[in-house]
Amino acid sequence: MTITRPTFVLVHGAWHSPAHFQSLIEALTDHGYKTVAPYLPSTAQSHISPSTDCTEDATTIRETILTELDSSDVIVVPHSYGGIPTTSALKGLDTILRTAAGHKTSVVAIAALTSFIIPAETDMRQAEQRPPLNPAEMPATLDPPPVDIFFHELPDEEKKKWTAMLKPMASAALVDKCRFSAHEVIPLHYLITGADKAIPPETQERMLNTLRPKAVGEIRTEIVEGCGHAPFLTRVEETVAFLRRTAGEMV
Repeated sequence: MTITRPTFVLVHGAWHSPAHFQSLIEALTDHGYKTVAPYLPSTAQSHISPSTDCTEDATTIRETILTELDSSDVIVVPHSYGGIPTTSALKGLDTILRTAAGHKTSVVAIAALTSFIIPAETDMRQAEQRPPLNPAEMPATLDPPPVDIFFHELPDEEKKKWTAMLKPMASAALVDKCRFSAHEVIPLHYLITGADKAIPPETQERMLNTLRPKAVGEIRTEIVEGCGHAPFLTRVEETVAFLRRTAGEMV
């Protein structure tokens, strides 16, 4: 009997692109998993300006997931900011509602990589316990932060390579609210990065503690000690193992 493995849908964070996932995609492919990674409209591309908030990001993610659900279950893998539009995109895609609607596939798990998984009607600044920002008082786009925020463990040449691939980001998307509490209907697995300068581990833990009372089942966590904000670049082997365990493998 052939067992169809879930497809991983990787969702990049602010300023990033699918290209930052290349090493992770290759490793997952080597283990027999299909992996797709949409480009979020809130991040500038060479031929377009970024969209204004995270609504288009959520639409892009949802359309990508629905395409994959035609043939397999899906595990969504949001990184950083990507958790907000990802969870917003998941309404109605959980196993119970998909089965009730006559479908055989669903989003079976969220496997977050140091990501903002937050309740509906809250935003990133609230999760960080920082004062709110007014998009009207901000520039339309924000340039990437200093190199050491994301890639501080990498050698200088690698830092330069991956930093050069960062793009401007729509400021309104960064302060937009989450629209759906997906953790209440879809199991959540979370990779905590122990030396993260963008989302410190204590912030990650605080977010998880906020989610636990209403989460469907226990939130499974793993921690990668000494790891910064880009485990898909700096700790590929551990990240792949986390994702394989999320998919049910005993590794």
